[in-house]
Amino acid sequence: MSTRNPSPPPDYDDSNKQVDMIGDTAYSRRWLFSLLIKFLEKVNSETSATWTSSESDSTRKDLETELEEQLCCLWDLTVNRDVLEFLDEFEIVSIFNNALGSLHNPRLLEIIVGILGNLAYDPLACRKMSESEAFIIRIISLLYSRDTPTLIETCRLIQTVLASDEYRTPWLNEIRFQPEFFENILFILNSSTNATLLIGTVRLIDVITREDDSLAEIWCGEQLLTAILIAQHQMKWLHGSEVEIIHRLLYTFSSNVNGVSALVKSFSEVLPTFGVYLRKVCEDAPHLIHFITYYNSLRAIIPIIDVVIASLPCMDAMCCYLSDPHILPCLIHIACGCQKQKFELPLVRGILADLNVLFKDIIKSISSSLKTIDEVSITPLVTGELQWLANLENDDQSGFREAFTNCCLNDGDAETKACLISVCNQLKLPKILESVTTDN
Repeated sequence: MSTRNPSPPPDYDDSNKQVDMIGDTAYSRRWLFSLLIKFLEKVNSETSATWTSSESDSTRKDLETELEEQLCCLWDLTVNRDVLEFLDEFEIVSIFNNALGSLHNPRLLEIIVGILGNLAYDPLACRKMSESEAFIIRIISLLYSRDTPTLIETCRLIQTVLASDEYRTPWLNEIRFQPEFFENILFILNSSTNATLLIGTVRLIDVITREDDSLAEIWCGEQLLTAILIAQHQMKWLHGSEVEIIHRLLYTFSSNVNGVSALVKSFSEVLPTFGVYLRKVCEDAPHLIHFITYYNSLRAIIPIIDVVIASLPCMDAMCCYLSDPHILPCLIHIACGCQKQKFELPLVRGILADLNVLFKDIIKSISSSLKTIDEVSITPLVTGELQWLANLENDDQSGFREAFTNCCLNDGDAETKACLISVCNQLKLPKILESVTTDN
C-alpha cells in the first residue's frame, strides 16, 4: 500500500473537480485565482517597496522564480485558443492593465505582455483592451523599452489587435496621434540585431500601413525604406512568409507618391534584394518552379520594379538594372516558367500579366532612348546596359527568347510590337526580330 497514492475519500465527488477545471485543461480555477493573488501581491510590493523590506534576498528570489514559472504556465495555457473563453471571468486584462505601470522586472513584463497577446485572440478580451484608452497608451508606451523580449511581445500584441476589423480603430487613432510611435519603430529597425524583433516590427508596420492609408502616406518614405533595408541586411537571408512580408510592405510603398519617390531614390539598393530572391526562384528549371510558394512575393516584386521604371526618364530606366544585371534574365526565366505551367496552374496568369506590363514598359523606354542616341553610341550598349538582350539573341536552347517576345506581345498591343521591332533593327537582333514578326 505504501507504493501508491492513497485512494480518495468515500464521499469524494469527481464532478466538483471537473467544475473547477479551466476548460479541458489540467489547471483549476483555484490555481489561477491563487496565481493572480500572488501576482497582485508582487505588484503591490514593488509599488510600496514592502517586498524588499519584509523578505530576505534569497526568499525574494525564490518567490520571484516561483511566480515566473507559474505565469509561464498561464502563458502556455493561453496559447490554446479553445480555452480563452473560460478565462473571461477572471478579469485578467483588467488586472494586468493596472499592473503594467508598476512592473519593473523585465522578465515578468515580457510574460504579462505575452499572455495579453494570446488573450487578444479572444473577441471579448480584445474588446476590453480596445475600450480602455489607458491600456492602449500603456501598451504603445512599451515600445520605448530597450528590452528585446518585451518589444517582441509588444509588437505581437498590437499586431494581433489590429487584425480585428471591429476593434482596430482606437489603436490606429492612438498610433496616428503619437509621432513617437514611428520614431521608436525606426529606432528598432536601425539598431536592433535580433531577427525575431526585426521581422516582428516589419509585420507590425505592414499591418498598420495596409489598414490606414493616411499613415501609409506619412510613413512610407525615405526614412522607413532606409530602415527596412538596414534591417533586411541585418536579418541576412529570410525564407517563406518572412521575406514575403517585406515584399508586401515595399508594395505598399509603390501605391503612394512618397513611397514611389523613396523607391526611385534607393532603387540601386532595393533591386539587389529582389535579385537574391529571384535567383532563388530560378534555381529550378522553368517547368519545375513552385509558383504557389513564390506567388505572393512575385506579385509584389514585379509591379514595384514596373512602378520605378515608369517613374524614371527613359535613359535612366534603360540603365537602372546595372546594380543587379541578373534581374531581367531571372524575370525572363520566370516568364518562361509561367508559360509552361499556365494550363495546369492558372494562378501564374496573374504573374504573366504583371510581366507583360513590365516588359512593355522596358521595351518602350529602350525604344525611346535609342531615338536620342547616334549609331556609334548604340554599339557599346549591347555589351553594357543591354547585354541581357544580346544574351537573349544568342539563346537557342532554353526557349527564353520566345518566352520573352510572347510575354511582351500576348495582349496584342501594336505599339509594343512596333517598339520591339524598332529596337531589334537598331541593335541588330535578327533572331528576336524573327520571333516578333513570325505568327505564332
